[in-house]
Amino acid sequence: MGVRLPKFSRIGGLGQFRFPTVSTFCVHGHQGQGFLYHPKSNSGKIRAMSSPGPSEDDAAILAWSIAAPQAPLPTPDLVKRICIIDFDNTLYRSPVPSNIWDGPSIGILRDKDRLLGGGWWQTPSILDATIYKPVEGLDVGSEVDRERRYPNRWNGPIVDIARRTKQSPHTLNVLLTGRNRKLFSKTMLRLLESAGFNFDLVVLKQNHPQLGYEFATTMEFKQCFISTLLNHYRQTDRISIYEDRPGHSRQFRDFGDEFNKTSIRNSFVQPRVRFDVIQVQPAHRDLDPLEEIKQVKFMLQRHNRMAQNMDAGMRPPPAKLFKRVCHTSYMLDPTTTHTLLSKFNLRPRRYPREVDSFGRYIPIRMGRCEPAEIERLGGMGARIEFETVSFGSYNDDIWAVRVKPVGVGVSVSTMNPTPTVVLAKRIDVADIFLQRISRWEDIRPGDARYLRFSATVGEQLRLQILAPKIIPRSTVLD
Repeated sequence: MGVRLPKFSRIGGLGQFRFPTVSTFCVHGHQGQGFLYHPKSNSGKIRAMSSPGPSEDDAAILAWSIAAPQAPLPTPDLVKRICIIDFDNTLYRSPVPSNIWDGPSIGILRDKDRLLGGGWWQTPSILDATIYKPVEGLDVGSEVDRERRYPNRWNGPIVDIARRTKQSPHTLNVLLTGRNRKLFSKTMLRLLESAGFNFDLVVLKQNHPQLGYEFATTMEFKQCFISTLLNHYRQTDRISIYEDRPGHSRQFRDFGDEFNKTSIRNSFVQPRVRFDVIQVQPAHRDLDPLEEIKQVKFMLQRHNRMAQNMDAGMRPPPAKLFKRVCHTSYMLDPTTTHTLLSKFNLRPRRYPREVDSFGRYIPIRMGRCEPAEIERLGGMGARIEFETVSFGSYNDDIWAVRVKPVGVGVSVSTMNPTPTVVLAKRIDVADIFLQRISRWEDIRPGDARYLRFSATVGEQLRLQILAPKIIPRSTVLD
């Protein structure tokens, strides 16, 4: 049975709405009083204020949304629950900078201020690249190839929650994201329409719709919007927030606690709101490597074009892209990596969302080896057989397996005294933590974790971005 796609449309300029008073903006309260969220305050607290009460008109709420809902918003007395779902890595498995870049380059891409024109999360063409674009009359290849280039990125469990929530007449269903409204509205509407979503409100980060205030952070923006909702839907007794970033989840819980404490202190008859903040396992999918490189080249070219229009004294050096050898290693085949990780089935206890899997190589040397050393190793592409001999870990931070070459008289050269494969580690932990592993469990033939495998002498290439920091005008001396 086919799925009926909702017809989303852009809400035009804000001039079509009239706002007779600013007292209802970013406030929640009851019977002529309310709480005003002050984004500029250092404490981020909610304080009591005097107000004539929220307007019955839905215009102040709709002004936040980029999509005109198919049906009128539910009346305030009908809504008992508000469901708020984050977009990136919660509802949608957005692309992130992959490991084809070295560490500092990933930092440059994630920084919104390092490149003129913005970084990874301020570049609409990156999100556009995740949408399959069929071309009439052009053979786009097999289904397998199309899935590789434009994979399904919707996070199934959260999709199910969003669809079930929409069926309840007492629940307001909201998509809330820190993506920039001006840059990403068109792409967001295309994505939602292609998947048949029909949220009551689709809210992207913007200046305050009525006050024109520029929000400094995504959390500041989201809390102000939630305040507006709670002020309008005063019978709400529960709000569910689905969020992938642990830091944001903590801030939402603190926000809810403060809201309820203030309600109790001021003896309002508005019901205590239950804040359910659901921590979602972050889910992302990388772009195809060639597409990713294309997008980053576009970002660097945009930066360089904008730099050319700057005063000579303020113009940063051009951003450049290089290839460099990250390390020379005995490289494991992807199937070997998968088998190795499945045999150990690592389950971090303390930081499950901050651990990356590896198991891809046995390091020989950081950077490039001299030709004579490569020759002693048997030449680039030489294959060596290894077997697992022991397993160790340290403090839920790093996990590794020691290996040895198979065969009489076979010698290898590695960075560590004993050839070692790092299986996984926390994202902020360096490989030097291997030295902290003091206990190693023996692995012998017959052990379920025992494995013999081949590895190939090779170089791990990484792409590197050179983009000197932009010096703000205020810091330049005359």
